[in-house]
Amino acid sequence: MYFSEITLESKAEFDHYIGQHRVLTSEMTFTNFFAWRYFYRFRYAVIAGLLCVVSVPCRGDHFAMMPIGDVNEENFAEAFSKLRQYFIEQGWQPVFKKIPGHMLDFFKDKVSSEEAIVFDRDNSDYLYNTFDLIELRGKRYDGKRNHINRFKKRHTYEYVPLECSFISECSRIMEEWCEEKDCDCQEGEYCEREANLELLRNFKTLGCKGALIKVDGAFEAFTVGEMLNEDTAVIHIEKAKNSIDGLYTLINQQFAQREWGGTRYINREQDLGLEGMRRSKLSYQPIQLVEKYTVYAD
Repeated sequence: MYFSEITLESKAEFDHYIGQHRVLTSEMTFTNFFAWRYFYRFRYAVIAGLLCVVSVPCRGDHFAMMPIGDVNEENFAEAFSKLRQYFIEQGWQPVFKKIPGHMLDFFKDKVSSEEAIVFDRDNSDYLYNTFDLIELRGKRYDGKRNHINRFKKRHTYEYVPLECSFISECSRIMEEWCEEKDCDCQEGEYCEREANLELLRNFKTLGCKGALIKVDGAFEAFTVGEMLNEDTAVIHIEKAKNSIDGLYTLINQQFAQREWGGTRYINREQDLGLEGMRRSKLSYQPIQLVEKYTVYAD
């Protein structure tokens, strides 16, 4: 079985299969696969008419993703069997990760026990009503409105749609954010910086939308997202200068209002088990946690 590396030329093929899939989770975009291809060392092959992606990272478990496409019992069974056999031949435990909850029925007769299916809270996505993120109405959003009001009293700002000519500003903001967080990227380690810079370098080709916020005349925040499915946007990046109170809240609200007002939902990805990120995502009052699971095959 031959697996290909992901390149920009893979986009049309990925988009074809993703377009046939019932996509609810943030990983299921070509942008995500492409930006994170070096960290996860993604490889792909078409098996039984489904796009099958495997990860062979330098560190951590090798795993397969949910086969992508017009999935049914027959083609899934064939893809699952061939992936399982491939893992065994490589000397790896057959593991499927980031499996959406609505796809678990395909796996239940393929594993020996319920214990083989494990809820992955850290990688489950946060889903919000777009209207809520735009309007910030009611007592539960008092703190968010206060953050924005304080920001507006202290600063002038300008919302600027992201164009290729501003990519260098986004890269600078990303680098400054990384310096604050001391994110030293070693091979095989979690490296958000590299994935985000890869996305920015290929922003136009990937077909995303983005925006920057200019604060008192200088660019201090940026964000990037795209459509995940017909009624849901996904936010891939949101970075701002931490010392400017209310800036994160402002760019979140402005991006939702100006770019995603025609959507019903916004997926703001996972919290990775990081306490501060979890607290922040919960503070925006998600309507649902889009659950993901790890499946250990026999």
